[in-house]
Amino acid sequence: MYICVCKGIKELDVRTLGREGITCPKLLASTLGIDDKNSCCGRCIKNVSNFVEIAFDEHSRSKFSVKA
Repeated sequence: MYICVCKGIKELDVRTLGREGITCPKLLASTLGIDDKNSCCGRCIKNVSNFVEIAFDEHSRSKFSVKA
């Protein structure tokens, strides 16, 4: 599912970053390019807390999952 239409960011993109340990709001925004006021509508940065929640959830899952 797309969570940022102007940048084409999908929930899977945010989950992937979460698995890589990127859960900080500023780092997520920078990595996803949603902190660039010249090429982003700005709605995403207002909702970055939602992205952090998704990334942190995924990070927690991958951290505690048992790998076979």
